Amino acid sequence: MGAPTFETDQLTESPVQSFGFVDYVLCRMKQDGLQYRDLAVKIGLSKTRTHNVFHPEPSKRRPLYMHEFRAVAAALDLSPLEAALVSDLYSGAGGASEGVESQIKLYAGIINRFHDQMKQVVDRLGGLEWDDVRASHGEWIIDLVMAEIETAYADFADRKEVRLRDRATF
Repeated sequence: MGAPTFETDQLTESPVQSFGFVDYVLCRMKQDGLQYRDLAVKIGLSKTRTHNVFHPEPSKRRPLYMHEFRAVAAALDLSPLEAALVSDLYSGAGGASEGVESQIKLYAGIINRFHDQMKQVVDRLGGLEWDDVRASHGEWIIDLVMAEIETAYADFADRKEVRLRDRATF
């Protein structure tokens, strides 16, 4: 069998670039005005190792070890859940979409809060047990929540538009 290989070890000619944790870190570095040496100091790696891991060209990147992953997440004030969400949700996305940082914070907050609230609901409802909860119920819950979110954000957008219009008239 041998040792595991990493896709990032081989030079690739793939025209499709994936967006994942490393790309997110590069976006944050640009946004926060950090350079490689600044990030290296924050995470405790050499500048060379930091540059090799976070190389702007994906085919030249080296793999990120788990302890380095955790150190980078801590340096950028990312919870383990947020770091995992960046890696899982945005890998293969092709590029950074607008507001990735806000989206990650939102999703992590939703998951954490929902986890706590769902435990309480199951405990409060006498006849309901965790064995009764199915994956399909998640789709139903998402449909309900998304309908409420759309209504709330539509109202928010209307109020924002009025506020901006009123501000422009003064």
